Amino acid sequence: MGKEHKGKRVRSIQIRTLKNDERGVVLLMTVMIIALLLLLAGLATDFARLYVAREELQTAVDAAALAGSRQGVRYVTITVGYGHCETCCGLDGCSCCCVCDPPVTLTGAEKKLVEEGGWRRGTCCDRFLGYEDRWIEYPANTTAVASSILNLNWPRFMSPEYGGSKLDSKIDVYSSGPYYPSVVARAAGMIKTTFLKLAGIQEINSSRCGQAGTFYSVIRNGWLLGKNSSPQDACW
Repeated sequence: MGKEHKGKRVRSIQIRTLKNDERGVVLLMTVMIIALLLLLAGLATDFARLYVAREELQTAVDAAALAGSRQGVRYVTITVGYGHCETCCGLDGCSCCCVCDPPVTLTGAEKKLVEEGGWRRGTCCDRFLGYEDRWIEYPANTTAVASSILNLNWPRFMSPEYGGSKLDSKIDVYSSGPYYPSVVARAAGMIKTTFLKLAGIQEINSSRCGQAGTFYSVIRNGWLLGKNSSPQDACW
């Protein structure tokens, strides 16, 4: 009886020990699962920051290109006529007789030359005879305007405040060629990672491109040809 009782007691101790061991395994698995969830949450945070930065960078280059394209100025060549006075004498005396001169062409910004009436000279025979050509030119400050808008909209996660930085930016103004008339903004930036550092990834770079064209009614040799065609995609 003593041996049997002793054997039962040993088995009971072994069972309790086994249960204690199982509690230790559960605790270890719980810690591992929590660590994995924290890692996944950290990775999700890094990728979320990257996604936001990329979207904001695209917005920044699009805004810069649009601001640049809005600087485009319509230029025209127009045909106008002027006149002069010649003295005409009759029975009642002499007076000014208006004589219309041959037509001449003028070239300049359409707003000033046509819309604001800059072509007029106040002669006795001022006359507007029509358009010959119309095209777009971008002023010298176009790049500066586009760059300032790019900087104003620069992604916060790519700023020094968040450990990021601007790697590169470029504004191209096309006044001729297949991309005419448009302004193209390109930019690249970097964000610092948080949990991806555990995988040896200290930073992630991203670049984006935006293009905005200027549309106008084309006139060539006095003929209205409709709206200008879209420029080729410079971001391809």
